[in-house]
Amino acid sequence: MASCGSGGGIKFYEFLQFVPGLSQGNGVAADNCYSAWISPVRGKAAVTTGPNSRHLQDDITIAFTGSGGSGVIAVGEMLLRAAARVGFYGLLRKSYGPQIRGGESAAILRLAPQPVAGFADGIDLLVVLDWSHFSRFGDELILGTDTCIIEDAAAGVRPLTVPAAVSILTLDFTGLAGTLGSAHNNIAALGYCGAWLGCSAEQLVASLNHRLQRQDSATLKLAAQVAQAGMGLAAEHPPPLAAPQPGRPEATRWLATGNQLAALGALEAGIRFVAAYPITPASDVLEWLATHIDKTGGRLVQAEDELAAVNMAIGAGYGGVPAMTATSGPGLALMAEAMGLAVASETPLVVLNVMRGGPSTGIPTKSEQGDFNLAVYGLHGDAPHVVLSALSPADCHFTLGWATAIASHYQTLAVVLSDQLLGQSMQVLPAPPAMPFQARLDRAALPPVDGEHYLRYLDTGSGISPMAVPGDPGAMYTADGLEHSIGATPSAGAGDHQQQLSKRQRKLMGLMQSEHWAEGVEQPEARLLILGWGSCYPVALEAQSCLEAAGVPVNVLGVRLLAPLPWEALQAQCAKVSQVLVIEQNHQGQFARYLRGFGLQCHAYHRPGPRLLTALEIQQQVEALVDA
Repeated sequence: MASCGSGGGIKFYEFLQFVPGLSQGNGVAADNCYSAWISPVRGKAAVTTGPNSRHLQDDITIAFTGSGGSGVIAVGEMLLRAAARVGFYGLLRKSYGPQIRGGESAAILRLAPQPVAGFADGIDLLVVLDWSHFSRFGDELILGTDTCIIEDAAAGVRPLTVPAAVSILTLDFTGLAGTLGSAHNNIAALGYCGAWLGCSAEQLVASLNHRLQRQDSATLKLAAQVAQAGMGLAAEHPPPLAAPQPGRPEATRWLATGNQLAALGALEAGIRFVAAYPITPASDVLEWLATHIDKTGGRLVQAEDELAAVNMAIGAGYGGVPAMTATSGPGLALMAEAMGLAVASETPLVVLNVMRGGPSTGIPTKSEQGDFNLAVYGLHGDAPHVVLSALSPADCHFTLGWATAIASHYQTLAVVLSDQLLGQSMQVLPAPPAMPFQARLDRAALPPVDGEHYLRYLDTGSGISPMAVPGDPGAMYTADGLEHSIGATPSAGAGDHQQQLSKRQRKLMGLMQSEHWAEGVEQPEARLLILGWGSCYPVALEAQSCLEAAGVPVNVLGVRLLAPLPWEALQAQCAKVSQVLVIEQNHQGQFARYLRGFGLQCHAYHRPGPRLLTALEIQQQVEALVDA
């Protein structure tokens, strides 16, 4: 790990360079939380029993908003990095408009002395550099009467939608920066907020230098002066709000986005070929891999479109090289036919789908869980495959590693569902445990015994056939989308079709016993289970904590293995309570409908993005069910 400046000797994995084995042997216990806030469940127990001790104490949510290009995202990132050096854990959500240039942007930052995996319901401190587009965030930035607003004197006309009772302090960040010869009022705001949080000038300058490392020394010096001037403004006019207290700085903390962690998990588990075609919000997965995969001996190729990308990855998998691509909903739809080829030819393939608002182009810069049906049902014919969901930004690391191992071992397609919230949020988190997964093929014993032939699609007891790779002696075979016999000869015979369909389905049944299928927290005397997947899981945990404080114990379960669904294990969890509430961030309640198809009796609460689900609304849903 490379040191990132002062602050108690803290070191971060800043993802500037890939250091092989960095997450190995880091002194973190194997049962440390992958989800930063979430204790993983393993084995048949499937849940952690006891009170939810993850309720955040002394946390605060800060939002920066302004026009596109005003630097509010940069301020959010730099403040998170500086606050981490002081001892805070944190989570930063980036919200953009769909415009290529201009428009609006907001950075929402939650800080606490304990690990953070979700966002609070409201904003404690709002820093406004420009009011002109604030109304576009009206349903994402929830202001209450206790919200404190710090506005730049040059921010423009304050919208009428701002509650009259809030505390508002007007400060001249623009003028302050201008007196020093700078146009960057965002840097003055950074110094102001950093000083309020207890950051030293050295810590703030270290964050500035990291962000502006490609700039010349004069630019760095001016930025430092503007930040220090902002710190002085905080001493003269502090916010009318008590600053939270940080925790103890630790040198083992990491700072990363979910997309970066997903890419790292894939590399650590053995991915050595990536076919890339950019699409929001998955592009930064591919950008990070492009910078680091060569150092592992792997390669990334820029494809001309999604069809080329997925077929290149299939080709690499056929050659015995663990391979993946990453995309979002529109790209996943284009890849569907080729993903069916991976299933039919039993070729390992990992596809990371970072979901966004849909359908069609939809809302490319906002989060939603609308691709569940596409991922589970979207392939032609009977095409059993694996669908996983990452449960937090930190869990992207674990889930991509698991997907890589699954695709290789079971010789199949593994789709991982993340979303814009998980993928592009930046998190300060404990160092992940050592990667427990590695891609390993069930290789054929070659050459065949004299007089025998290599049977690529042999119907074994497990359903997993021995796989040869090009160049293996005596192991030539055809792998295409046609149905085939056990010897890989194309066949339209009913017997061969039935045999291969059953084999491809049966081989995935081994996943039903996986100890990684879900995570959860179980409370004594709970009568209701909140059941979710993906980015809804941290929201459910936050709601559980609030309900516990209100005297309403509930269980929470986040499902990581969506398909094939471990139905018996899920039934066992649901049998512990009298009611089940399924939550998800989409319009149709796709996961709830899926579960009802298995026979689950449940209530459902779902709505689309871009406004994220909150713990408060989940709490209200639970209380209504309990009262009824």
